[in-house]
Amino acid sequence: MAPLRGERAFERVLRALAYGGGAVLLGLMAMVVYEVAVRYVFRLPFLGGFEMTELAMVLIVALGLPYCAMTGGHVAVDVFSPVLDRPRLRWITVAVHLAGAGLLAAVAWRTTLYAMGSYRWGDATNMMAIPKYPFQLVTAVGAALFALVLLLQAWKAAFPPLPTDPAP
Repeated sequence: MAPLRGERAFERVLRALAYGGGAVLLGLMAMVVYEVAVRYVFRLPFLGGFEMTELAMVLIVALGLPYCAMTGGHVAVDVFSPVLDRPRLRWITVAVHLAGAGLLAAVAWRTTLYAMGSYRWGDATNMMAIPKYPFQLVTAVGAALFALVLLLQAWKAAFPPLPTDPAP
């Protein structure tokens, strides 16, 4: 299927964000090694490690999920595909993608509002007092990008390319 205009650039942006999530994962792994070493070698607990793990996981998922959806890298169970994979039933695929896009757009909107409230309240983690709103905003951006991916997939399902004649 031929890519739409701007689709490759969009995919490059999503890939760069996913690499950022991968870098956070590497940092998380280093932190866990450090935490274990400090605990067993020096008998000192690393306070806040759990909070940092939670916040890192937010970044990893929010930054990686849109690229995963764009490339079809998620787990899929194709129980109904043999029945529903017919040209006259492609509206079901379009409807599912549009419903998902609408849901994720609502998640992005509500998460943005929650992050703004979190900023006003000064909401932070318990042990290290790390502000939560930047991580909530990253979650909102990830959900919005995922919604855009689903809109793109709905468009491609609704308007598939016409078959071309083979070259003689």
